[in-house]
This record gives sequence, C-alpha cells and structure tokens, in this order.
Amino acid sequence: MTLLTNELQAHWTSIVPLLSIRNDKEYHVAVKRLNELLDEIGDNEKHPLYSLMDTLGTLIALYEEEHYPIPEATGAEVLRFLKE
Repeated sequence: MTLLTNELQAHWTSIVPLLSIRNDKEYHVAVKRLNELLDEIGDNEKHPLYSLMDTLGTLIALYEEEHYPIPEATGAEVLRFLKE
C-alpha cells in the first residue's frame, strides 16, 4: 500500500464507527453525537467539523426515512392526533 492509502486506512478505522448506522442502538448513539456537535458547532460553516456534522445529519435522516417513516395524514388527522 502507498503511504497515502495507509494513512487513510488508519484514519478511516477511527471514523467509520461515527458514520455507521445499522440498528437502533447505533441510531441513538448517532443522534446523541449529532446533538453534541450541534451544541458546539451550531451553524458555523467554517468549523472544521461542520462537514462531519452535516454528513451525520444526512445519515440519520436516511435511517429515519427507512425505519421511522412519517405516515400520510391530513391536516385534520394530525391535529386530532396532537390533541389526544
């Protein structure tokens, strides 16, 4: 392997657990991590970890779409649900 590949592999091994959401346990860990990043970074796009925060948010959204879909409902049905 080249030096660059070795270096990337070493870093990837550390990063991959941050970007892996395969089950509900990893999902909850990812949400917690995202909230911590949001608390520190906010909307500062120049922060060095902003792209990690953005990527993690995208991965969480994809997981939620697949595992926690929002059912189709009319406005009246949503209001009735909220009132209950």
